[in-house]
Amino acid sequence: MSVIIVGAGIAGTTLALSLYYLTQGKQDITLVEAISPDRLLSPSDDGRTIALAYGICNRINILNIWSLLEPIATTITRVYVGERGSGGFFSLNSTDHGIPFLGKVFELNQAKKKLFFHLQQTKNISLYCPNKITCIKKYTDYLLITLDNGKQIKGDLLVAADGTSSHIADLYGIKWKKIVYEQTAVVTKISTQLLHYGQAFELFTKQGSLALLPISDGFSSLIWCTSRTEIKTISNWNDKEFITYLQNIFGWRLGKIQTIGKRYFYPIESKTRVNTIAPRLVLVSNAAQTLHPIAGQGLNLGMRDILILADTLINSWKEGRQAGDYMTLQKYQNKRIIDRQTTIFLTNSLVRIFSNPYLTLFIGRTIGLIMIDNIRFLRNILVQCVIKSLDK
Repeated sequence: MSVIIVGAGIAGTTLALSLYYLTQGKQDITLVEAISPDRLLSPSDDGRTIALAYGICNRINILNIWSLLEPIATTITRVYVGERGSGGFFSLNSTDHGIPFLGKVFELNQAKKKLFFHLQQTKNISLYCPNKITCIKKYTDYLLITLDNGKQIKGDLLVAADGTSSHIADLYGIKWKKIVYEQTAVVTKISTQLLHYGQAFELFTKQGSLALLPISDGFSSLIWCTSRTEIKTISNWNDKEFITYLQNIFGWRLGKIQTIGKRYFYPIESKTRVNTIAPRLVLVSNAAQTLHPIAGQGLNLGMRDILILADTLINSWKEGRQAGDYMTLQKYQNKRIIDRQTTIFLTNSLVRIFSNPYLTLFIGRTIGLIMIDNIRFLRNILVQCVIKSLDK
C-alpha cells in the first residue's frame, strides 16, 4: 500500500520526490491533485515569491532536488531589518557567519512548475491529476480513498498538503484557529536604480511590514502588508502614484524605484489547525498552518514539516512499522510541536509588537534593533535560526 499525498504544490511535490529518493523508488507513492497538468505546467504569474533559508536549501540539496531549483534561484547574502522613522536597525551578512548565503529566493509558480514536471517523469510515483478525493474510509490497518472518477486506492497514510483551504481537513472535520489582522498584502516586483546585489530588506511601518526580496534579472519582489482601510486608496493609484508613495516609505537604499509590475492583493490571516494528525492522516505546510508573511517564516516552517515527516516515515519503515500507525504519527508530532508552536508564537508576536503605535514600545523596538546590530551574540542567535538543524 502507498503513502497518498494530496496537493501538487511545493509541499506535496517535495514530499513525494523526497520519499522517492530516500527509498530509491522502492516505496509506492501516490499523489492526487485537483488542478489539471496544463494549468500546473503553464501557471499564470501571481506575483508571489518564496524564500528558503540556508538550512532548508542544504537539506533539499542532499535529497537531489536542488538541481531543479538552482537555475531559478536568487541568492540572499545580506538581510537589512529596520523600522521606518527609527534610528534602530540591524543587518545580517552571510560572510560574517561563515556560510555562503542566508537564503534563496524563487518565483513561486516557476518553482512549482519545475518540481511538478520532474515528478511527472519519475517512476513509482502514481499521479492522479486532475482528480479530487470524494470519500475516505478508515480501517484498522489501512484507509481507502475514492476519487471523483470512481477509482479507489488503498493507503497506509494520507498526507494533506493541499493548502490553506484543505479539502482533506474538511473531510476529516479538523477546524482552524484563526486570527484576522485586518491587513492586505500588496505583492509585485520592482526595478531600482541600484542593483540589489543579493540584499533583502524587512522594514516595519505603522501600517505593517514591508519586505523586498532579490529576484532574477535585477528585480526585487515587494511584499507590503498594510491596513485594509489604506488598501482601498492604494488599489486606485496609478504606477507613478504608487512608486512615489513606496519611495517615501522605503527610502533610497536601492536608489530610485524605476518601474513596477502588476500589483496583486492578498488578504492576510493567520490560521492554525487544532490538530495536525488524525487516524492515518497528517496535515503539513499551509494545510496545517498559514502564517502572516512577516519575516517569511511560513514556507520554511512548512518545509520543515515535509522534511521531518520524510525522515520519520523512513525510520518507521526501517523498523517494520506502517507509515500511518499511531506510533509513527506520534513521533512526527513530537518532533514538530516545539518548532511549530514557537514559530507561530513569534510570528504573531512580531505583528503585534511592530504594529503597536505607543511611544514606549516604539522606543523599546528602536533600542532592541540597535542592540542586535551591535551585539554579535544576538546576531548569531538569529543566524542560527536560519541554519538550524532539522533533526530536532
